Amino acid sequence: MPGTGKKSRKGFLPSGKPGSLFQAVDPPRGAALRPRVGMAIPVCVNAGALSGGRAKDTRGAEAVERVLAAVAERALAQGVRAGLEALIQEAPRLTGVAGIALYEGRARIAEAGLKPPPLSVARAAQIIRGPDGRTALVVQPERLAARAHQTLARIAQLASTLLCARRRETAAQARQARLCRQLRQAEETLAHREHDRSRASHDLRTPLLVMKGYVEMMRKGMSGELTPAMSRYLERMMGATQDMGQLIAQRLAPGNPPEELLPLLREAFGGLPASHGLLLHPEQPVPTAPLRGPRAVLVLLARCLARGLAATGATQVGMTLEARETMGMWRLGLSTRAERALAPRVTQRLQRLVERLGGTLAIQSEPQLELTLLLPAAS
Repeated sequence: MPGTGKKSRKGFLPSGKPGSLFQAVDPPRGAALRPRVGMAIPVCVNAGALSGGRAKDTRGAEAVERVLAAVAERALAQGVRAGLEALIQEAPRLTGVAGIALYEGRARIAEAGLKPPPLSVARAAQIIRGPDGRTALVVQPERLAARAHQTLARIAQLASTLLCARRRETAAQARQARLCRQLRQAEETLAHREHDRSRASHDLRTPLLVMKGYVEMMRKGMSGELTPAMSRYLERMMGATQDMGQLIAQRLAPGNPPEELLPLLREAFGGLPASHGLLLHPEQPVPTAPLRGPRAVLVLLARCLARGLAATGATQVGMTLEARETMGMWRLGLSTRAERALAPRVTQRLQRLVERLGGTLAIQSEPQLELTLLLPAAS
């Protein structure tokens, strides 16, 4: 059989490089042929085993499709490179050529059998192009039967598909490596920022605690009797230290992504019972408004606004949202024609929640109910 070897009294001598799917054997006279330990199983034999029948060493269309299916399975199980190597190793047996090489562009990817001439000097009859134009097979010899040429065209088509999958696989691996590198850099940056945040918190809280300690000592009269003016000054100092403590806690809290105001309001108004039928209607295009503050407090504020306005008998609420950049705040305006005024307990709860966020609340009842909230914007 051309290209696959010649018969001798010692056994079958294959053509091709060492490590091909067929191994040379040199058994003693009269002994049965046995595969050596670690030898690769030919794809045709493996395909026959999977189909439950004996492998037929033929070059018919059925045998070609069976081998190509087994090559595709190997590429899927062991990687595209293993599939390409198996395809090129099986090509001489399927077509009877003495040598074959696979090219992608001008780069030689794999070869089997006798070394064919390079793609740049090969004759046109020796080159079988793939459907993508980048893949090419160079065979030796150049004269081929019609059936062998059809089989090589089929092999070139599968090789083109495998090379396309290899490019996608390489791109995916490069992307995975890039993402892993970016993740490590982000983790290192986050660790440095967390260390700086912890150190800044310690450096700011230490003098503040000392000030609070002295103020408490003076308020308890440990430094002598206090006059009314001194007591007022100490009360103001105590309030200032408490505000500074809250500001440090807010600014140096563990980093959380800012919360968007509009999704919180839509979720709160959309979660009302159907019997209320309160509709939130933006009077102008609403920009994205990232807020600074704990998510739990922002969610409670949005729910309290929705339920409090629904209790007034309103059916539609107009909304405006403006940025007050000089103040670092967002101005939220809610207006509606209400049948009843806001309940006092709702007003008190809204006031506490807004103050906890560091904002302000203004309520106007006439001629229609209007709520104006100044909420701190995320930096």
